[in-house]
Parts: sequence; structure tokens; C-alpha cells
Amino acid sequence: MAAYHLVLSTDLRSVFAAGIFVFAILFSITSLAGAGAEQRRRIYFLESLSPTQPAATRTIEGFKKRLSEKTTESFEIYIDYMELGRFSGQAHLDRTARFLTGKYAEGPPDVLITLGRAAVPFMLKYRDVIAPQVPIIIASVPARAAAEAKALVDAVYVVTEYNFAKTLELAQQLQPDARNLVLVGGASEYDRSWVNDARHELEPFSNRFKIQYVIGLPYDDMLREVSQLSRHTIVMMSFVFVDGAGQSRVPPDVAAAVANISAAPVYSPVSTFFGRGVIGGYMDSYEAQGIAAADLAVEILSGKAPAALHRETKPSHRYQVDARQLERWGLSSRNLPPQTAVSWQEPSLWEQHRNLVLAGILVFAVQTGLVGALLIHQRQRQRAEALLKESEERMTFTAASANVGMWQFNRETKDLWTTEHCRTMFGLANDDPLTGSMLLEAIHPEDREIAASSLRETLNPDKPAGADVRVVLPNDGVRWVRILARSNPDVGGALKQLSGIFVDISEQKAAETDAALQRNEVAHLMRASVLGQLSGAIAHEINQPLTAILSNAQGALHLLAQNSPDLAEVRDALQDIVDEDNRAGEVVHRLRNLLRKGERKIESVDVNDLVNSTIALLNSEFISRRISVKVDLANWLPATSGDPVQLQQVLLNLVINAMDAMASTPVAQRLVTISTRATRAGAVEVGVTDCGCGIRPVEQGRLFEPFYTTKSHGLGLGLTICSTIIHAHGGKLALTNNEVGGALAVFSLPAREMLFAAQ
Repeated sequence: MAAYHLVLSTDLRSVFAAGIFVFAILFSITSLAGAGAEQRRRIYFLESLSPTQPAATRTIEGFKKRLSEKTTESFEIYIDYMELGRFSGQAHLDRTARFLTGKYAEGPPDVLITLGRAAVPFMLKYRDVIAPQVPIIIASVPARAAAEAKALVDAVYVVTEYNFAKTLELAQQLQPDARNLVLVGGASEYDRSWVNDARHELEPFSNRFKIQYVIGLPYDDMLREVSQLSRHTIVMMSFVFVDGAGQSRVPPDVAAAVANISAAPVYSPVSTFFGRGVIGGYMDSYEAQGIAAADLAVEILSGKAPAALHRETKPSHRYQVDARQLERWGLSSRNLPPQTAVSWQEPSLWEQHRNLVLAGILVFAVQTGLVGALLIHQRQRQRAEALLKESEERMTFTAASANVGMWQFNRETKDLWTTEHCRTMFGLANDDPLTGSMLLEAIHPEDREIAASSLRETLNPDKPAGADVRVVLPNDGVRWVRILARSNPDVGGALKQLSGIFVDISEQKAAETDAALQRNEVAHLMRASVLGQLSGAIAHEINQPLTAILSNAQGALHLLAQNSPDLAEVRDALQDIVDEDNRAGEVVHRLRNLLRKGERKIESVDVNDLVNSTIALLNSEFISRRISVKVDLANWLPATSGDPVQLQQVLLNLVINAMDAMASTPVAQRLVTISTRATRAGAVEVGVTDCGCGIRPVEQGRLFEPFYTTKSHGLGLGLTICSTIIHAHGGKLALTNNEVGGALAVFSLPAREMLFAAQ
């Protein structure tokens, strides 16, 4: 036996040692895992009633949703129910306190949130035991209960207001003839606390209403009482957690049963009763209670002390009514207070099916089979069609009066709809079936691609298309039409429908043509005016070669009269005659180009050659005015495109302006500088600088105004025409004061390569 005992003891010691070793390993692993995991903070809810109450559910759901919006931190959320409505004895209170004390000791809460009025006296008695130093948020309590809990430290309140007085004011407006008021409530102490609050609020109305209290009755007796009330009675519903028979009840279910069987409309300020058959009341929502509690919890968890927060937070209240119950009891919504929220309001048939009302009337008439209803509907339909036709005629007449035609085109079916004025604009017969190809064929062949490309642009719904095209009329006349179109996406986003208008712009185009002709006439007159001013210089330019021709011809005749004429000298004299004749012809050619009229001719222009020919044309004028000319022309200057006559007119005008500006300048200082250069942007720039008095401040900004001039003999059109010509060539013209004195006129033209790239 001793040997056996020794072996057994040895085995036990081995097993015990192995167990200790395994436990140590498991403890180490658990400790490491716990240390590696992040410890989440705890939020405890303490609901004073049972899990069957929807008020707690709504409050907690509102809290969780708001918490997820306010912070990304993850929390452990616990919910305990104290059942104080069904178990109100001291023994239950003590058991609940012991349970919570142990639970909170094992997992201390970072924030404790109590829900309901019954939690206030419980926390006043047991707070120092169960959660002595934990911040507390007491939610869903009336302001009176919060005032009774001043002894609680580190506590803030989300107060609710079950305002029976304001709810009665709502009922008065909806039932102005009512003289009886009935208050329905439960039998428990918790129920009676709410009833006492309601009594206190309704007492001031006792002089107007006969107040009856249906309090503490068994469930069936309570329903029987309200079913026998007069129609002109206002029923006010309070909480029923326990009926007179001691049975536990769910207050929203009781409110629904009372509202369903009552012979008079039922009201309540409790939001969980709303939508269960009551008319409505002055109320907040339990979701709003949860949101307010979440905002306070975030502040506390971020480190703020409860004492630094507002002691009481009150979610906003408002009047709320159930539109279904208004209709049930025949109460008018026009009697509601301003800003009342109306829920479950059915939209009208027109709001639901705006486009199907007429079809619905037709279907109703067919379904009923009543001939009278069918005749009425038919009469209404005929009237609507007449009004629609009249409206369409007015719209069509208005559009035609404005020379506008409207149209629609379906890309899939190829159906085309137009107003009759469209046919007139395109010169089409009224009896011909109208198609899109017919409209395109009526457009001038040179403009058809423009019209087609503009319509292709409507594939982008955000970009309306437009183009100006010519329409060839049957009498060979031409009409200008502006096409404006855009695509209308259907429900699926497909661009099947194309709509737009045709606008007759023939008069506008004619006016633009007349304006262009007038501008050309004025420009031609300006050139003739300039040549008039230069008549002396021009005569001198032509007289010189003519004099030389005469001298050389006389010399040749003299040589030929000799017996042995020197033919070489005769040949030289004749060659001089040819050269001088060419010189005179060049002068005449330049004058003809400058004086010619007609459309603008676009060709390649060498700006340096333009400068040289202009200087040659003004050579005698420079001499007569005793003005020196300095030319600074850039090498390898790119060519530009434009009308050389118009561009020479601009340069001629700018140089003459420069000469006029130096009329009072001493002769030794009279200098006109003409320069050219190529800019980095790829443009050709020409500058004309004088040594005059410059541009005065009063003249700044007005130099390009029509008929504004600083010359006694000027018309005020020269710079305006020059600016118009340069802008038409895609360039810019500017006049500024030169840094060293005088004025500087600069115009730039795009290089020929840039113009081709843009095209």
C-alpha cells in the first residue's frame, strides 16, 4: 500500500506540474493577445422599463446613428433593462443595484446613459454604489424630474416635454365646438406620475371644458368608456404601462386600441403614439432624444467634464398631425397652427399622375359604363382639345409673327413635325408630305454640310447647335435661315428626339451686307481724302519721271540729228526713258490700287514690302514737311494674309497721323520711325513712332470712337476704320505714349502659318 501511495503521489505531482506549465503558456498567449488588441471604450444604456417599449428602441437607434456620424471610433455598447414599471418593489430595486454594481465593476463604463423618468429616483439612491465616478447622461426625462435630481454630480440631462396644454390647443383649433375633455391613463405609480403632470397642465382649461379622468381602469373597462363618448369630445392619451387589473401593457399598443375604438378624436404629446391612430400633438421624437444624447456623449468622451456642458438639453418640439386621422374624423387642415408637420398626406391624383389625368378620366368613364359620365367626359375632352388647339394656334401665330418656325424630329422613326410657317420659310407646298430630306434639299448646296454638321453636334445634350444657312426658294430667290436645335434625352438617356426652331434672318443679313458696303464706301472715301491731302506730293512723284522722260527724249533726238550719231548714247537715253516710264507707271499703279473699290481680296502680304511701298508713296510728303524717316525692318519676317490695299490704308493713315502730330515739333527733331518684328506668339508686328507731343490723358480711351478727332480738319473716322480693318484681319491695333516722348502706334497681324493652322 505504501508503494502504491508513493507511485500515485508521484503521478499526481507530475500531472499537476504539467497542468501548471500548460496554464502558464495559455495565460501568456492570452495576455499577449489582450495587450495587442485595442481596448474599446464602453457605453452603457440603462433603460428603466422593459425591452418591449419602442421608446427605448428608437432612442438607442437614434443614438447609434448619430454616434457613427460624429466619430469613427468603435465603442462597446451595452443595454440593460430594469423593468421598474412591472417590478417596483424594494427587493427588485436592491437586486437590480447589486447586479449592476457587479457588472460595472467588471467592465467599468466610460459613459452611462439612463432612459426614462423612473431611472431618476433609482440613480439618486444607488448611483454612489453602482457608478460612483462615471459621467451620466439622463435622457427622456421631463424637466421637473431633472430639477429633482440636483444632487447627482457629473450628470447632464436630455429633457423631454410631454406638453398636454399645447396639445389641447391643437385639439381646440381642430374641434372648436368641443366642450368635453377626457384624460386616459394607467394604474401604476409610474403611470400616475405622468397623469399628475397632465392634470397640472390641463387644470387652467377647467373653466371651458368638463374634464373627465379615465384613470386606472381595467383594460376592457377603459375601452368601453372611450367607446361611449360624445363625438364633440377631446380625448387626451397618457401612458398606460399597467392597467387597473394589474396587467402590464405596452403604451403605444394601448394608445392604438383606444384611438381605434374611441367615439371621439384622440390626441397625445407622446411621439411613440403618433401613427398609431391618434390625431397628433405637440411633441418631439425619441430619435431626437438619442441624437442629443449622442452629441453629449461625444463631448464627454473627448475629454470635457459634464460640469462644462449645458445641464439640460431640450430637443426641438413641433405640432405633428396624421393626415389619415384628419380625413377619418372630417377635420380640416386649414385650422392647423402654422408650421404644423402633416404626415401620411396622400398626394392628389394630379400630383401623382399629372400626365395621365385625362386618360384616367377616360378609363373611369369606360369602366363605369354610364352614358351620362361618358358624355360629360367627352364634353370636357372636347373643351380641353379646343383650348389646346386655341393655345397652339396662338403660339403658332406668335412664332410666325416673329418669323420663327418650330419643328421636332424623331431620329428613330424619322418623323418630322413642323409649323406651317416652316413650309413658307423653305418655299415648300402645303400639300406635300414633309420630310427631313426635303428640308436639306431646299438648303443651298454649299451650306448643306454646315447644316448637317450643326445637327450632328446635338448628340451632346449640353451643347445646343446653331448655324446660319441659305435656303434656295422656287423663284431662285435666297433666304437666310438660322437653325437652332438641341436633343431631348428620354428617361433612359437616349437622344432620340431632336427639336428646335428656324429663324428667318434675311433682313439681318441684308442689314449686315449694307453695313459692310457702307464701311467699304467710308474706307474708300478716307483713302481718297488721304490722296487729296497728298495731291502735291503725288504730282511731284509723277512730274519727276515725266521730266526725265522729256529730257532723255530730247537728248536722243539731238543725237540722232548728228551725221554720225553715237548709238550707244542713244540706247542709254532710250533705256532711261523706259525706266522713268516704269517709275511713273508704278506710281499710277499704287494710286489705282489705293483708290479702287470692291470686295476685300485676301492674298499673301509681305509686310516689309508694304512698308517700303508706303514710304515710296509718301516720299515727297516727307520732303515737303522736312521730316526724316527711319526704317527698322526685321529680316526673315513671316508673311501674313490679308487685303494689301486695306493694310496699306492702315499704315498710310498711321504715318500721316505721325507727321501731323509733329507740326509744332522743331525741324531738327522731326523723325518718324517705322519698324517690323516677329513676336514669340507667331504674329507680325508693325510700329509707327513719332516725336510729337504724345497722347493727352483726356484723349486716352476715346481715340477709336467714331467722329472723335484732335485735328481741326479731321473727320474722326480714320482710326475707327483702321481698327475695324485690323480686327477683320484677326489682329490688334493699339496707341500709347512712347517712353522717350511722342506716340507709338502698333498693329499686329497673325502670320500666314497661324492662319492656316486655325483653318
